[in-house]
Amino acid sequence: MTSLLEEQAAVWAIVLVVFLPITIIGMGEVEERLRQRDSPFTRVASILRVWTIPLFAILALLRGMLDLEDSRLVVRLIGTAFVLSIAAAGLALLRIIVARFEKRAHVDSDERGLPRILLALPRLLLVLAVGWILLEGVWGVDLSAAFAALGVTSLIISLALQDTLSGLASGLLLLSDAPFQPGDWIKAVDIEGRVEDINWRSSRIRDRNGDLYIVPNANLAAAEIVNYYQPEKLHRIVVTVQVAYSNPPTLAKEMLLDAARSTPGVREEPPPDVKVVTVDDPLMTYDIQMWIDDHKDSPRIRSDFGSLVWYASHRHDVPLPSPAYDLYMYDGVRTTEESKPTRAEVRRRVCVSPLISQLDDADIDRIAADAEPKRFARGEVIIDGRTSSRDLYILAEGAARIVVSAPDGATLNIAELATGEVFGVIGTAPTRQDRPRVVAVTDCEVVVVNEAVAAEVASRTPELSTVFNRVVRAWERRIDRMLESYAATQREEPKLPTEAGAE
Repeated sequence: MTSLLEEQAAVWAIVLVVFLPITIIGMGEVEERLRQRDSPFTRVASILRVWTIPLFAILALLRGMLDLEDSRLVVRLIGTAFVLSIAAAGLALLRIIVARFEKRAHVDSDERGLPRILLALPRLLLVLAVGWILLEGVWGVDLSAAFAALGVTSLIISLALQDTLSGLASGLLLLSDAPFQPGDWIKAVDIEGRVEDINWRSSRIRDRNGDLYIVPNANLAAAEIVNYYQPEKLHRIVVTVQVAYSNPPTLAKEMLLDAARSTPGVREEPPPDVKVVTVDDPLMTYDIQMWIDDHKDSPRIRSDFGSLVWYASHRHDVPLPSPAYDLYMYDGVRTTEESKPTRAEVRRRVCVSPLISQLDDADIDRIAADAEPKRFARGEVIIDGRTSSRDLYILAEGAARIVVSAPDGATLNIAELATGEVFGVIGTAPTRQDRPRVVAVTDCEVVVVNEAVAAEVASRTPELSTVFNRVVRAWERRIDRMLESYAATQREEPKLPTEAGAE
């Protein structure tokens, strides 16, 4: 037994005489290098060199060589100092790590920082662990009785601090559920802003005015929270704009889309969209839906879009309402009468057709007297083909297309119609089962001539009737060829390559 103790003393003597000086010298060299680099870890190295290593040497001398018992006061004091030196070094190291996380969050404002409650948790655990080691390991205090007393005390404290503990529990629930993180833009309890921090009791939210709201976590835990950053930052904003009723919806939509596409910050995908909300006189209301990358930019984008709408309305000749000085006194009967074009205007629109303009003035006046101008939106069906009407149509403005449905439901384009062309009878040819349709390619204005008037004028002008019949036959032949070609294409089957062809 004596020899074993002597061997242990010899080992401790070698450690103290040989390895301890080498360790102190090496740590001093490391500290000097860190100091030259102005490193924040210099303080950690200094604590280890000045306190931890010498205290370890003294503790090794007392326990290893002098064989003093752990219950001796001097051993406990040195042991306490040794554990506290390690704790000081650990706290200094954690402080450096926390500072780096906070600095990164300040440098990159778009990067989400860790909540302070999580940054403080490692230091709290370290302090608790050090206290446990000092009481249980160094001083030999039996903590079971202390825990029993602590249970009674904690019950009294919990009753006295119900609100505080409720906020603490809410903070822990917010961290575990993670409905938002520092850096997120949220809306909760009538507050919209950026989350600055989440701590034990409350969360800090900074609004667009730069004001900081400190909201108890208990209120946030019970509130509805809108997170504009999760699961992604992509966000849609809707702006409502009123346009004068006199503007055709197609032109108003094109104007608003032009302004939305030109607004900086509006994404191309998904594309902007415009929807008609209300149709009323004197104003029509539109909702413009735009997708942006970040909700925090929405006030600027709304402002830029509003400015561009003014310029786009002038470029597209789509007047905006001026409620500041426009007073509308609505008279339904008078407005209806005034909205009807005069006979001279109808006559001018009828004469855009070269075929009609060659007629006598009396025939043109007869057509204009009963003609009715109508407007059609882009994509709207002008002639369905299933109706029995044989009215004559004159395309006064815009472009249209004649289409026909194949037996399998496919839509085939037959002909393009430009301004001034005459059509209508082709849609109701009695010999055809597949009634063609006329669809507006752009916004169109069409003058509809009554069937009886068209027949009356054609009876006095044989050339006009001949041209009508020739056009109808030409379109019918083109429809037949188109349907036959499509049917032949559908019957063809892909041919497999032969061996010779493969070679």
